[in-house]
Amino acid sequence: MSLVQASDSLAQPSFAGFLNLHDVQIKPAEIDDLKVLLKALYALPSKLSVFDAFYVGYKIPQIGKEFDLLRFGKNFIVNMELKKTCPEEKVKAQLIRNKYYLGFIGRPVYACTYVADTGVLYYLQDDSALVRVDLSSLRDLLDKQEVDPSENIDDLFDPSDYLVSPFNSTERFLEARYFLTHQQEEVKSQILKSFSGPKSARFVSVIGSAGTGKTLLVYDIVNLLKIAGKSVLVIHCGSLNQGQHSLNARGWTIIPIKNYANYNLTLFELVVIDEAQRIYERQLKDLIDKINLAQVNCIFSYDKVQTLSSWEEFANIDEKINSIKGLVVHKLSEKIRANKEIATFVKMFFNSKRKLDFQGKDNIQINYFKNPEDAKFYLSGLSDSGWEVLRFTPSQYNNEHHEAYFCQNEKTSHQVIGQEFDGVVITLDRYFSYGADGELIYTGRAYYHPVKMLFQNITRARKNLNLVIVDNEELLNRCVSILQ
Repeated sequence: MSLVQASDSLAQPSFAGFLNLHDVQIKPAEIDDLKVLLKALYALPSKLSVFDAFYVGYKIPQIGKEFDLLRFGKNFIVNMELKKTCPEEKVKAQLIRNKYYLGFIGRPVYACTYVADTGVLYYLQDDSALVRVDLSSLRDLLDKQEVDPSENIDDLFDPSDYLVSPFNSTERFLEARYFLTHQQEEVKSQILKSFSGPKSARFVSVIGSAGTGKTLLVYDIVNLLKIAGKSVLVIHCGSLNQGQHSLNARGWTIIPIKNYANYNLTLFELVVIDEAQRIYERQLKDLIDKINLAQVNCIFSYDKVQTLSSWEEFANIDEKINSIKGLVVHKLSEKIRANKEIATFVKMFFNSKRKLDFQGKDNIQINYFKNPEDAKFYLSGLSDSGWEVLRFTPSQYNNEHHEAYFCQNEKTSHQVIGQEFDGVVITLDRYFSYGADGELIYTGRAYYHPVKMLFQNITRARKNLNLVIVDNEELLNRCVSILQ
């Protein structure tokens, strides 16, 4: 009532200030729909409390999923969407999606949509059937809700609940128990539309930094095409992980880049080159030639920052992919995986001169050992307690210092490409330090690039990060200064 009356009576600058005060974003057309609902509810004998304690235009932190009206109670949650006009199938699809996002809180969810033009209130039942209900039932529901005004609803949502990895949550992925973000859906629609014409070689790229959902988007497209009976070849620029082996057992065709020459590309309608930043230049050139010859569609999926060796960085595969004639680039910019605290910590950790607003350190642990053997003993007991201990990929030719504190059964940087884990453990030895420009450097001998491997490993963390520092006071002091 306050929102509607402020809209009707205040000058625009005053109303804008009122909205900013309450962190509300609402369009004029949405206010018009809200007025219609409010008038209809107000006409019923109602307690004043049924109009109170609503969140308007609430967005789930980091995910960006938005709801028109939300009301949180100790006993259940009420979601109301407002539409001027809307077909029933779209109403149903939106409410199913809303219940999915709200369902992770663990309370019953009542989701409904009010269509202003017709005055109809739709309710989504537990069996996902859409039914018309009377406004008095909504009034009665709101009257029964036990609202706790002190509850911080941001704390109810865990962004990692909505992040499905085809590799680490394979069953959930195959059962389609996930939703793409709005940006992912837009890119997916554009890619599928561009592939719908007559047979020809078409090249697109999906790029974005760690945590933007490239892999889920691309594998979702592959799954959709497979369900439609299309043949798809996924070329992974690295060794296959367990999730990819599981998908292959379900009829997928995912191969490591080293085996691509054994496959006839004319037998496929789409070729996906995943983690393409790690492909050799000669392999890239050969694949482009073969794709052009076979007249098939091609998706490059990669993050140019996620290289693991100096030669990968110098090869500048990103530039070579972008030089492909007719290439259409799709960039994902919305970070959906990164825990905000971990992401901010990582930015400051990789540069000692970087200062950012950092709040909350509950997701980050720091452990210090003088002796590598003691660190190894500590690490050996972590895998049984929900942590994923990640190690650097060792050289095939020489012994390297970091091998002293790792066990052989821990996953390497190359093995975890594209994967994510709730809790990640990283070990840092005495050869890490900061250069004159503040950038993190490594002064020890290593075949692969330790700083790049560290970045690869540390960005696998979804919820918690455990840094084990071995005999490196400089890094310990930097971590302490960030966290304090």
